Amino acid sequence: APLGVESLARGEVAADAGVQIGIPVGQYLPSSPVPNRFRFTPAKDSTPSIRGRVLRPQSYTLDLPGDWKAVTVGVIQTGDFCQPKCDEPWTEVKFEGKGTGKAKVMMVPSFRLTTTEQPKLEDIGDPEEVIQKIGPFVTGDYYDGEDMPTVTTVSKSNGQTYYTYVIESPGAVNGPHNIAVVSVVPGPTDRDRYHAIMVVASANNAEWDKGSAEILSVAKSFSLTATGAAPPGS
Repeated sequence: APLGVESLARGEVAADAGVQIGIPVGQYLPSSPVPNRFRFTPAKDSTPSIRGRVLRPQSYTLDLPGDWKAVTVGVIQTGDFCQPKCDEPWTEVKFEGKGTGKAKVMMVPSFRLTTTEQPKLEDIGDPEEVIQKIGPFVTGDYYDGEDMPTVTTVSKSNGQTYYTYVIESPGAVNGPHNIAVVSVVPGPTDRDRYHAIMVVASANNAEWDKGSAEILSVAKSFSLTATGAAPPGS
């Protein structure tokens, strides 16, 4: 069932009011075009960014295996208390697989990453420059390219650029295996901030050995919709 009053009293909120905490997503999310996957799309007033009018509804999608479940996100991590002008990164929503890892959607104000107003991802930097800036948010504490072997790919879809990182991060807070897929999303109006938006997927060694293909597929399914990628007024 959705997160109840008792949980809210403990200072926890569901990062997305449309998900059902602890229930396999295959029981309530619509099927994805990808076989055996179910599609999460944030709807009206359902995430911290949408409630804070930082992000338009239905701005992105994430395809999940049916047995993955949404988990609660603490108030501090959601940024609910500082919307719509949060200066620090926050977590939109978080899901976990059974013994295969976890994935969360994060937002980072673009001014934390570049002085360019309303930047494209390329304005923030090339892939190496961007991972140096967002790496600590991915691993949970720090990023060192020399000690953390990183495989990087660049892709484009519907005019939107994505950088994907697969990081070996032994000793990192988020675990020894981390994946990030990052892009940039505009605000609802031309007066609003732009943000880097990314899915961060993490696994320990046992989870990685068991389900690396699954967690990679979850991370790489992240995509901005036409609504999310389009500049305001377009």
